[in-house]
Amino acid sequence: MKLASLTNVLLTGAIALGATATINQPSQAESRRGFYCDTSANKPVTVYTNSRGVPEPWIRWTSNYFRDAGYNKLTRCQDVSHRLETYRRNRELKFITVGKMNGQNVVCTANQVNGRCENLILTLKPTEDGVQALTNLLAWRQGKAGAPPFSKSNRIPYVDLREHLGISKE
Repeated sequence: MKLASLTNVLLTGAIALGATATINQPSQAESRRGFYCDTSANKPVTVYTNSRGVPEPWIRWTSNYFRDAGYNKLTRCQDVSHRLETYRRNRELKFITVGKMNGQNVVCTANQVNGRCENLILTLKPTEDGVQALTNLLAWRQGKAGAPPFSKSNRIPYVDLREHLGISKE
């Protein structure tokens, strides 16, 4: 008799706990705030959901150049989207620029115009022109009114993301 009562109590508790966990889970829209890798069109795209809840495609992943190193389009999309979201949450995504890290051409973050590469966003092909790559990379900038300012210093572009991402300009 005691075993049946204990089983009923545990079962009731488990159901209540499961219902509470389900109620407290964020909606899909809430969980998609910031950067994520969207694969809904069977082509990976790094997407940023802006403060109005509107998804903006940032990087369309088309190259398989790094596949032999274990980084296919999907893996790169997931890795880069995760990095961007981490930098955004840590308020480290102020400017995007190009530079070198570990002897490789990269797209990276900077704290200011003329600043050095701080955080890796993605590695470029060895023969790829970094300035041209950055200019072409950010799909969401193309033809968009209100796109973040794009400055050049000594031919190196710096894309100011602070206002767009809601980061103060301290």
